[in-house]
Order: sequence, then structure tokens, then C-alpha cells
Amino acid sequence: MNYIYTHLPQDEDIGFDGRSYSVTEGLLEYQGRRVLYLDAKASDVTFCDRSYASYLGSVNVKGYVVRWQFEKDVAGGILSEIEPIEDEEDKRAISNLLRASHHTSTVNFFC
Repeated sequence: MNYIYTHLPQDEDIGFDGRSYSVTEGLLEYQGRRVLYLDAKASDVTFCDRSYASYLGSVNVKGYVVRWQFEKDVAGGILSEIEPIEDEEDKRAISNLLRASHHTSTVNFFC
């Protein structure tokens, strides 16, 4: 079932003071369709057990673009219609493409 995605602010730090967190949207062409993904990066991260990481990054796949930036919501957020990726073979292929192009081992599929 398709869903409406509200685009996140681009090229701005959305983390807490003293930490950095940013998300960059990207589009991947895959078998004649566009795949929306988020390249998330965080630095100076502390965890509940008091451990620490200087950098964390992941690529989060939202799904296939059905309608791109077709409307704004009442708060001014830009909306796109997204179709979740359900086929496991497609997920593997898309993961491999994104891992290679973004030099990351973590690719998540969310809807």
C-alpha cells in the first residue's frame, strides 16, 4: 500500500547541540523506476550504556517514487507518494547498488 512521505529539511544539521545529524535525500534509478533513499549521517553519538561513536551512517530506503513532490501539507512540508519495496530480490539488488555507491554496510528498508 502506498503512503505519503513528507520530505525532510536538506543540507542542514538537525541534531542536538554538540552533535551533528543530517539527512540527504537521493534518487536511485532501478529498472526504470526511481527509488527514494535517505543518506543519514551522525557524529559524536553517545548511547544509553555510555559508549560513544564518532561517526554513524546508514542509507534508509523509503521506496519507489509514484508521485514526486506533488503537494505541500498545512505546515509547508513537501509531499511525495511512495510505494514500499516488497520484493526480496529487488531489495538485495538495491542494497548492493547503494552499499557500493555510498561506501556503507548498512542499508535499511522502511516505509
